[in-house]
Amino acid sequence: MEARSDDGASSRNGASLARRGLVQLLVPCAIGVATGACVAGASHVVEDLALETLASLPGALPAVPSIFGLLLTLLVVRHVTRVAHPATAEVYILAYHDPHARIPLRELPGRVLAAAVTVASGGSQGLESPSALIGASLGQISGGRLGRMVTTDDARSWMVAGASAGIAAVFSSPGVGAMYGIEVPFRRDVDAPRLVPAAVAAGAAYWTRAALVGPSTLVTLRGEPPLDALLVLGCLLTAVGCGLGARLFAIATEELHRLASRTSALARAAAGGALLAALAWGAHALAGAWLTFGPGYVAARWLEGGEHAVWLLAVTALVRTAGTLTCVWGGGGGGVFTSLAVTGVFVGELVAQALGRSESSFLPLLGSAVFLGAGYRIPLAGMLLVAESSGSLVLTVVGIVAVGIGQVLMGEHSVSDAKRERRSPDELFATAAERARAAATPRSSAAGAGGGSR
Repeated sequence: MEARSDDGASSRNGASLARRGLVQLLVPCAIGVATGACVAGASHVVEDLALETLASLPGALPAVPSIFGLLLTLLVVRHVTRVAHPATAEVYILAYHDPHARIPLRELPGRVLAAAVTVASGGSQGLESPSALIGASLGQISGGRLGRMVTTDDARSWMVAGASAGIAAVFSSPGVGAMYGIEVPFRRDVDAPRLVPAAVAAGAAYWTRAALVGPSTLVTLRGEPPLDALLVLGCLLTAVGCGLGARLFAIATEELHRLASRTSALARAAAGGALLAALAWGAHALAGAWLTFGPGYVAARWLEGGEHAVWLLAVTALVRTAGTLTCVWGGGGGGVFTSLAVTGVFVGELVAQALGRSESSFLPLLGSAVFLGAGYRIPLAGMLLVAESSGSLVLTVVGIVAVGIGQVLMGEHSVSDAKRERRSPDELFATAAERARAAATPRSSAAGAGGGSR
């Protein structure tokens, strides 16, 4: 009798281990691979082929499509996506906070197409938001298909893992991707229990994208700089500049959203397109490169091409940022994730040139991590970006401190309106109890329908 009891306990333990492996490893890995493949294809077609072709046109012709880009985006939003607003970044966050919400999958093709149109026409945005939405949607579909085998909470973990996978693939950073899914829903909190599936999916998505089309990084560290007083000063100036800059960017975004509510979408798209074309032409006249195009890889390559005057760095940084804000106001379909990081790269490069410490690209790298971490309020992602890009313990420690300074200077602002404040102890207790109930209750076949829209 005792032997049978031991056999039963061993069987239950084995089944529990197999289920955890399925929930936290196997399915997230599959979601990551699928997301990485989708994002690799979209990034290659839009950012590599379309933008490269556009930038290679003679004379001022590359600026012309920008005039019509936001108008075409508006047509897609109205007649394909069929929503009132083009914002895609908020969809995942809103679905995360509502346990009964589902990502409207019928909107996914239109949202991806709207972002592609904005970016391919020379808009100063990227594919980060639709990439996260692609991954989160694949996670939701997986939960629907395997609904009878897992709990509701497990299925929602796959949605989080998918969002992480999308960012890891499009930003070519498994560390940033792993933290994104669990950090971005909150202003000052993190969903730690879902870290493992998010990290697994992010790693799988990154390697899939790298294998298919290669990674695309903003800054490649050129040697480890000596840690002396001048570098410490440079790190401090970069952290302060990026923290305050991210705060100003968030405030500007809030004000532009208010202004947008007072103007028709058609008028904003028309005026925004004309302004984008002017900014693109102006940046090219100053720098000889189409710095406002896309999420910012064109601008990052220009920065790496050699030393530039401090005044030129400051002016082009403002022009590039103005292009991103114009897309926000004019109804662009892309995201500002990489654009924030690129502005940080400009700040770091400006400080490096001003202090004569351009022998290494560490300050631009640090700027990208601080500006991105502060703007989206994802400090752990910013810290991991420094760690994985530098490969140095000393520089990682410096990065941790700098990202922390940026968070403090950011105050209570954020570029995302859908993010929530830190959960109270009562909310945390309620969430834990809800998860316990969900873990004890198998999903119904109705909940496993998957793919529906709200």
